[in-house]
Amino acid sequence: MATNDQSSAIDAVLAALDTLYKNPDNSAKQQANTWLQNFQKTPEAWQTANALLLSQDLPVEPRLFAAQTFRVKSTYDIDQIPRETLPSLRATLITALQAYKSGPKVIQTQISLALSGLALQLRDGEDPGWGDHVVRSMIDTFGKDPSDVGTLLEFLTVLPEEVNMNQRIPVDREHYNTRTVSLLQTPARDVLEVLSVYIQAQGLTEAIQASVFACLASWLKSGEIDIHTLMQTPLFTMSFDCLTNEQLFDGAVDVVCDIINETQEVQDNQEAIQLIIARLLPLRPELQQAISDGDDDKVRGLCRVFVQAGEVYHSLMIPHKDAFFPIAEAIFACAAYSDLDIVQITFRFWYFLTGDLQRYGDEENAYAYASIYQQLLEAIIKHLRFPDEMESWSGQERDDFKSFRHYMGDTLKDCCQVLGSQTCLARSLGMIQDVLTNAQGGSAKWQDVEAPLFSMRAMGAKADPRDNEILPQIMAIIPELPSHPRLTYAALLVISRYTEWVKYHPDRIPMVLSYISAGFQTADLDVTAAAAQAFKYLGEDCDVELAPFLPQLFEFYQAIVERVDPQDGRSIAEAIGYVIAALPVEQATEPLMQFTQPLLQSLSAVANAEPSSVARADLQKAADRMEQLDAMLKPVGSKIKPSTLPPTCSATCQQAFDIIDTILVKHGSTFFVTERACELLRRGLAFFDFLAIPVVPALLERMANSFELTGFPSFIWITGKTIDTFGQRPMGTAFERISVKVNEMISSAGESGKSIIDMPDVIDDYIHTCAAVAEALPGQLFLSGAFPASFKIAVTCLQQMYQISILNAIVDYIRIVVGHDALEQNAGNGFSQSHNQLDPQVASQYANAIRSVLHEQGAALVSALLQGTVTTFEPEALPDTTIVLRLLAVNVTGFQALQSWFAAGLAGINDSVIPQTEKQKCMTTLSQGESNSIKPALQGIYAASRKSRERDRLDRQSNLLDQ
Repeated sequence: MATNDQSSAIDAVLAALDTLYKNPDNSAKQQANTWLQNFQKTPEAWQTANALLLSQDLPVEPRLFAAQTFRVKSTYDIDQIPRETLPSLRATLITALQAYKSGPKVIQTQISLALSGLALQLRDGEDPGWGDHVVRSMIDTFGKDPSDVGTLLEFLTVLPEEVNMNQRIPVDREHYNTRTVSLLQTPARDVLEVLSVYIQAQGLTEAIQASVFACLASWLKSGEIDIHTLMQTPLFTMSFDCLTNEQLFDGAVDVVCDIINETQEVQDNQEAIQLIIARLLPLRPELQQAISDGDDDKVRGLCRVFVQAGEVYHSLMIPHKDAFFPIAEAIFACAAYSDLDIVQITFRFWYFLTGDLQRYGDEENAYAYASIYQQLLEAIIKHLRFPDEMESWSGQERDDFKSFRHYMGDTLKDCCQVLGSQTCLARSLGMIQDVLTNAQGGSAKWQDVEAPLFSMRAMGAKADPRDNEILPQIMAIIPELPSHPRLTYAALLVISRYTEWVKYHPDRIPMVLSYISAGFQTADLDVTAAAAQAFKYLGEDCDVELAPFLPQLFEFYQAIVERVDPQDGRSIAEAIGYVIAALPVEQATEPLMQFTQPLLQSLSAVANAEPSSVARADLQKAADRMEQLDAMLKPVGSKIKPSTLPPTCSATCQQAFDIIDTILVKHGSTFFVTERACELLRRGLAFFDFLAIPVVPALLERMANSFELTGFPSFIWITGKTIDTFGQRPMGTAFERISVKVNEMISSAGESGKSIIDMPDVIDDYIHTCAAVAEALPGQLFLSGAFPASFKIAVTCLQQMYQISILNAIVDYIRIVVGHDALEQNAGNGFSQSHNQLDPQVASQYANAIRSVLHEQGAALVSALLQGTVTTFEPEALPDTTIVLRLLAVNVTGFQALQSWFAAGLAGINDSVIPQTEKQKCMTTLSQGESNSIKPALQGIYAASRKSRERDRLDRQSNLLDQ
């Protein structure tokens, strides 16, 4: 008889399930789903689930929930019940499985999964009547009565899947290895015998046959079935025979693929492989018929079988051509099929076979496969063709097809590897020539030309940049293509791919430049973007060869810069930067000034104008000009060193800064202007290097002023970069002023109901700047009033933020502080290998300041680090967290104080994240050693929290209605 508490729990579950299944309110459904998932985690759920599962008079929904609950708790919560009661739990589940032998199958599955999870977790001697011979016991219990066969097959199917795939079951590796022997390896022969009996049984239904195949596939995937033993059973021949049975086809495909996979040790399985190939070859007419009928499902299944054989036996295909060439032909038939989902199944095979053909070189057997690759090349190019009715496609369908075309390009590269790039490119060129020759009165469809054009682009990586036979013809035909935006777009991308070839054939540069220039004259944005890309790669690859064209390029740039998209303008500017950078240093300054001065003049005009007269469009153009300057200086700065620049460049640095500074004064409250200006300032600092030293004080002053006015993070970013680069010199008060402003922003956010997490960019840049100051100017950090506040911000962010990059930056900053040389020098503990000696008085000042802050905020820091370890930190953060805690103990607090903070931090973590037992284990680990015990203690709580997080993640992703 149920107790009152149990009756209340049952009523609550039934009420929640009623809401979940019947209430039309989605919010109420979600609340019910969450409540039920939380209830499943409680110890009381065991008895409630048992009562519901055995109540056959209840609707199926409560009973299914009960079965799901047993499955969940058998995975996660075995420790909630005494170990001596596990045999009773097993008996309860088997009784329930017997009660549901007539279905519903979904409940059978959940109970079988629960039994599998329990079986894996049993320890030696805990269930003598079942533990060491689970499969034989289940066969004895359910294998005698024909009405129980389906139940037994369901359990036998899920057992290897659950044991091998459910990594959430909490067992250690040694126990797992031992249990898999008794659960899977030892009884594998028994399973084969049972399945062999069932597959030959009189009156066998197709449903049971399908279940036999599903079970066999599961055990094959487990790797425990010996292929030679399987060959001696009727299961082997039946699996192939059923590939012609429409009802059993899918299951047979799975089994045959798994059988083939089990013979991948080809030298040890030659007899089995011969039998398999002998059974596969008669299936080729079936495949051809399915292709003729357009039977996608059958083609897909047979394709999987042939491709599986091809991938597993690819190393045999050339030495044993006569036996395996028909397999390759069958796979090609699938690759030529109209359904691209089926085509892609073949791609990995071609990659494998290509590698083999390259290893065998010019052997006759290898050469024989060239005919297949020639057909494959044409088939793939045909698949690349955009359909005539593409206008009716959705945006997603277009994007999917475009993505898949690039995927097909990899197979075209395989064709190049086998046939040679010249042969493949010649065929693509021939297709275009055929279309243009046969077209009458401009009747050629653009799709028929674009597909081979795309193939040329895809195969570009395999082309010889010194080719003087095919590529000249390709370049010659490009200007002759029909005028259509899609063809112009494709041709420009072909040029992008072959700019390295143009480098070796500089006589083609005028034609290429002319075609690219014409691309910028169109109104099609895709075409202009392709033209910009082509120009960028041309500048990068043909930098030296384009130098004589700089006068024309200047005229071109001046004419085009006002009209192109900002991103395209950046690509053009970068290309010109490559050309200038290729010049000898003494020749580079003049063209650099020639190209940059108009941009600076444009910016100067905005800087000198009254703010009220500058429209937003003018500001956008100014931002674009700054972006172009940034792009132009990028390649120039990587090749031209400041020491080689003439003295006049120092004046240019000051002039350029004055312009940007004025723009920030007048328009620094416009975010996109700020972003571009700060990026350009950063590039300018890197480009001018020591020549920029005179402007650094004014720059930092401007950054501080602008951040105080706007709160834009870019100003912090530049401050940090400047200190990082020039930090050995006095840096003024910029950092302190920025720190004050950051604190004000955090306080204001709190007053308005927001928090630190609403300003991630500000926090990220500020923490990086703190780290830069700590490294370059420690006195300006540790001896300033900004230090306690900055450290508190870091600790608070550890508790509240979740962006991994920011958390990593915070831990790095904290590590710099707690591991600073001043602490180690002052303490004289020798913990670190660093020997950077400070003035003793300075070291003492720094150490006292750091210890003061850490004694005040150390408990919060440890709590934040523990909280992060079990919630938001990545596993890779564990070493850094360990080091921070060790440094804190050694340099600041001593290990006993750290233990106290550790205990307080653990107490603040919810037991649902780390169970109380795991917290106790952690503290026990800590008590067994000094700083060397921190690492295993952290690893223990991380492992425990990972289990809880995985469970919560699955709960969030799942809905009981969907299970």
